[in-house]
Amino acid sequence: MLHDRDELPAGEDSMAKANQTINVRTWSKTVPSYGLRLSDLDLYVLKNHDDVLRVLGYERVEGPTPRAFLSWAVHTAFLFALVGGVSTLGGDMFSTSGGRTVRTGTADPLDNDLGVPLTSWCFAVVLVGVLAVAVRWLRTDRHRDAKEVGYLVATVACGALALGQLVSERGVDAFAAPSIPVWAAAGLAAALLAAVLLFSRGRRVPVPRNFRPIGTPDLKLATGLVEALESKERDKLLSERRRAIARLRERGLIDAAEAAQLESLPLGASTTIAPTDPAHHS
Repeated sequence: MLHDRDELPAGEDSMAKANQTINVRTWSKTVPSYGLRLSDLDLYVLKNHDDVLRVLGYERVEGPTPRAFLSWAVHTAFLFALVGGVSTLGGDMFSTSGGRTVRTGTADPLDNDLGVPLTSWCFAVVLVGVLAVAVRWLRTDRHRDAKEVGYLVATVACGALALGQLVSERGVDAFAAPSIPVWAAAGLAAALLAAVLLFSRGRRVPVPRNFRPIGTPDLKLATGLVEALESKERDKLLSERRRAIARLRERGLIDAAEAAQLESLPLGASTTIAPTDPAHHS
């Protein structure tokens, strides 16, 4: 189990972000329990041997990936939905430039025929965002993320504001159909926020994902390529691997049986280990 005491020190966190394809030492020191895949071990050991990686069916990932861009786009959509849900009544508009925020004008309110359904639909999207936070929190073994906590707080606050707007400004009944998505998003966000604050196991740290599959692995050929390396280089890689296994064992992320299994495998063969439930390492 990774608790607060296992969290990544600030210096190592910066180093990991600066060097996208981290080495096996950094990986074994920083990978959280909820992101551990034993199949990654030999990929990090062999990260500088692209020919072996390709034969194992992987390649290094350098720079942003399409998945990272998609994640950014989804998060942006959830944020804009939250803003859109409370902005249908218009109000002052501001612009920030050079560190100064100035008022630039006033936005007119939307008519009820458009403003009420827009608020409702925006909070339906926000509800999906809150559900996504819940799934993410559970999948990462109940480790919290500051941005997600902020989103939950903002959802509760904006939900209360939106309900006030619907009832007092637009004359919508508090429990009418357009209000239901607002209640659902704000209520779930409040309950989830309480759970996250009370039952989180610690701060979430990034899960290193520096390799992607590109083809069918050929373990026999990969073993041959490893054996063809100079003995000094091969011994160095095996030594790094043993230290990484020992470090994972010291952190409590693997048990003695798993450590022994990894030690017994030929270099490159850890990629054949099937993923396990993160709870197994708790």
